[in-house]
Order: sequence, then C-alpha cells, then structure tokens
Amino acid sequence: MEIMSLTYWIIFFILIVGIFIVFFKMFEKSKPTVENIVIIAILIAIAALGTLPTAAIPGVQAASFIIIMTGIVFGKKTGFVTGALTPIVTGLFLGLGFWTVLQMVGWGLMGFNAGILSKKLKNNTPSRAVFGLGWGILYGWITNIGMLPFLGTISLGSVLGVYAASFTFDLIHGIVNAILLILLFGTFERIFLRAKEKYFLDNTIA
Repeated sequence: MEIMSLTYWIIFFILIVGIFIVFFKMFEKSKPTVENIVIIAILIAIAALGTLPTAAIPGVQAASFIIIMTGIVFGKKTGFVTGALTPIVTGLFLGLGFWTVLQMVGWGLMGFNAGILSKKLKNNTPSRAVFGLGWGILYGWITNIGMLPFLGTISLGSVLGVYAASFTFDLIHGIVNAILLILLFGTFERIFLRAKEKYFLDNTIA
C-alpha cells in the first residue's frame, strides 16, 4: 500500500473514531441512570449472544435483530449505543481489529435508524421486513470498506468485485433479519417494553 493511501485510510478511521467520541459525549450529557446503563449492558450481551452461536454460519447475524428491536423500543440513542458497543463484546470472543470500527458504524447506524423510524416500524410488518432486509445488505456494504485497503489497486472494477463477492452473505443477513422481525417482533417487543417501563421511566436517553 502506498504511503499516501495509507495516510488517507488512517485519517478516515480517525474521523470515524472522532465521530464516535462526540456521540458518546452527547450520550453522557443525557445523564443516563445506573438502571439505564445496566439495561443497555444487558441488551449488548443479548445481541452478542445472538451472534456467537451462529458465527460459523456466513451471513447469519442474529445481533442485528436485537439491535433493530432496541432502536424501535428504546429509541435512537439507545439503539446506536447498543449497536456500536456490540462488536466490542463479540470481538472479545471472535477477535478485535480495524474491522471492529466498521462493525460499530454499521450496527450503530442500524440501531439509530431503527429508532428514528420506530413509529412506522412498530405498526407495519412489511416495513419492518424491508428495513431488516435493507440494513442486512447495507451493513455488509459498510463493513466491506475494511477490505478496500488490501486491494492492490482501487478501481471501480476491483471495488465492485469485493461487493459482488459478499452480496450472497449480505442478502442472507437481510433475509434472516426480515424473518426474525416478522416472526419474533411481538414477543421481543413485549419483553423490551416491560424493561423500558420499569427502568426508562423518564425516557431521557431515547
């Protein structure tokens, strides 16, 4: 890799880390309670547990379902934090690296957007299915960026090759999301709502 290209990638990752720091500072200013933090830690653990048993199956990321449900029920900030921190926990078991930063971006934005669209997603099954399918594919596109520094030459053809190679797995990820959001939404919504009503009474960090 050329020194200039390496410099660009380093700047790119530093900018991403900087954005995370700003967002977590904003989250800190919302003054979450101990109960809020405990619930978020539990949600992250559930999301990680959803991924670890299926880690050997390409494209299956049950954590995405939990992160989307978190955004819908608890709101965009909690969805983002849960999504952004889940890769760190799964990485303790599966390995951490520069790719972890892109996983944090992908899952963080997934939870954040689920929170923004929560009103529509709560009451519309087809919308939830489309959202899950779309974000399964988009998550793959985001994490694929981590492959680009290893290309000998970055060109439109080589970039398309990377994305074409992963498309089947990204599609499986999206289909699994859609199926889980169709079949298990009601059950998990009731469980998450009970936790929200008990520990997120002020709803200040939604």
